[in-house]
Amino acid sequence: MRVAMIGWMVLALLLVGLSIGRASENARSGAGRKAPARDELGGVKGAPPSDKDEAVITAQVTSADHELDEGYFTLGDNATVVAKPGSDLYRFLARQRGHKIKMVLTETGGPELSKLVR
Repeated sequence: MRVAMIGWMVLALLLVGLSIGRASENARSGAGRKAPARDELGGVKGAPPSDKDEAVITAQVTSADHELDEGYFTLGDNATVVAKPGSDLYRFLARQRGHKIKMVLTETGGPELSKLVR
């Protein structure tokens, strides 16, 4: 009687383990969910622009004097940008200190070959 009870418990635990594994596998693969319709640019139709393959940050640029010397700029609460002193980005952010800016980050579109400068 005791052996039969242990056998049934082992079988029950195996079935529970298999069902949990299968449920998590379905959740990872997205089984049962329909893919959203896409527009010609690859974004979700009817979705706000932030669902496309880009990031838009609208924030105030701040930087303490010692951070400015090293090229550190804070964009609101969400981002910190490091720009090489003397670069175009550095000069732009330095001019915009204390002002609100909008920054859009997008992919360039494809692989590019880089040149080695010697």
